[in-house]
This record gives sequence, C-alpha cells and structure tokens, in this order.
Amino acid sequence: MKQKIVMEVSMNSSKHRTRAMKIAAVANGVNSVEIEGTDKVVVIGDGVDSVKLARALKKQFGHVMIVSVKEEKEEEEEEEEEEKDVLYWPYNYTHHYPAPLVYENIYSPSLPPTCSIL
Repeated sequence: MKQKIVMEVSMNSSKHRTRAMKIAAVANGVNSVEIEGTDKVVVIGDGVDSVKLARALKKQFGHVMIVSVKEEKEEEEEEEEEEKDVLYWPYNYTHHYPAPLVYENIYSPSLPPTCSIL
C-alpha cells in the first residue's frame, strides 16, 4: 500500500531543506522525498510510519505537523494485469518409458565364500 504523506516543517534555509530530505529518505519504506513550497515535505513510500517520521523530523526542527496521509492507487499495475494472456501448458503426447531393469546373478564357483563361519 503506497502512501503519500505531507508534513509541514519549519525550514528557514536550503541547509535545513537538505537535512529534512536526508532524514525523510533514511526512514523505512520511503521511495521518494520532495519539498513543496518552502515548508512542506512530501514523502511517498510503502508502509511508511508517519508518526516515527514526524518524531525524527521534530528532533531536528522543533515543529512538525502532519498535514495529510493518503493512499495512492497504482493504475498502471491494474492495466498490466488485464492485458496478460493466460498461458496453458501444452499437452505432451510422447510418453517416456523407464529403462528396463537388468538383474545379473554374479556367481562363480572359483570365488571363495565370503562368510567366515562356514
């Protein structure tokens, strides 16, 4: 489930923006990080914990507000699933028979018996 998380972070300079992007990019499940305007960080990812991400940003910047958390739908994958053809395994009419078993009786009167008790 892909999520789009928009957070408002108080960033004053470009150094703060790059630091916010680094913190957001390190979080688990993050696919992309963007900055909208001067104070919004947009994170897109799969299974991202928005509260943990907000806490990590709050440690550096002091004030962080989660504006929205939305689920993104992937329409491209649905289209690909519809276009796939069903493949069937072809019938195989050639039968493979197992190799015949050959039993050989190896006995020679010249060989001494292997049992020491006799």
